[in-house]
Amino acid sequence: MTIYEVVKKLIGSIKPYGETNIDKKRLDNLEYHKQLTESLILDLVDSAQFRKRKEYSMKKIGDRAYQELSILKNIIDRELEE
Repeated sequence: MTIYEVVKKLIGSIKPYGETNIDKKRLDNLEYHKQLTESLILDLVDSAQFRKRKEYSMKKIGDRAYQELSILKNIIDRELEE
């Protein structure tokens, strides 16, 4: 089982179902999902700040975090355009 699958099992589905009681629970799940996502993104932001360091290993982590943030930004920008 992947980390993603474990987290999804812990949080639960956020996909709307169309039934009030189920969707109420999924809205609660969405709040947990949002909090986790924001925290993970802020971790990437923190690590990306090291991309300008001279130490190779720190720069490599910073560059990779920055690259991932750029990918996330592109995904979000495409979705928000629709």
